[in-house]
Amino acid sequence: MHAPTEAVATGRRTAILITASVVLFAGTVFALLSLVLVSRFSAETTPVSGTTVALVLVYGAVQAIAGVLVLMLVPIGRWLGIAVGAVGIVVGVIRASSSPTNGLVSILLSAFVIYALASSGPSFRRG
Repeated sequence: MHAPTEAVATGRRTAILITASVVLFAGTVFALLSLVLVSRFSAETTPVSGTTVALVLVYGAVQAIAGVLVLMLVPIGRWLGIAVGAVGIVVGVIRASSSPTNGLVSILLSAFVIYALASSGPSFRRG
């Protein structure tokens, strides 16, 4: 016999999706904060290049956009959030060479975003 299955709620914003959005928004804030701190405290020794600033700004903006789209349950937001999470893991691995704690936190938060969005597919379906 088959076990009874629960109906999957479509188009429902769950706690895990809200948390993933908050993590994406926090990533935006931390990206901007890191620019301010790095440019302020390392300006004399090693100035931050314009390319680095542009990449961090674009990454922060994409995180914010993904966060909004996930909150709105737009299907492309799910995929954009997963892509941002994958990039976040790569960034975390790179950061881990100079700051292991920060790199590990980045990897774990990005992995959570990927997990949350990958496991919440039905929420993005209309029905």
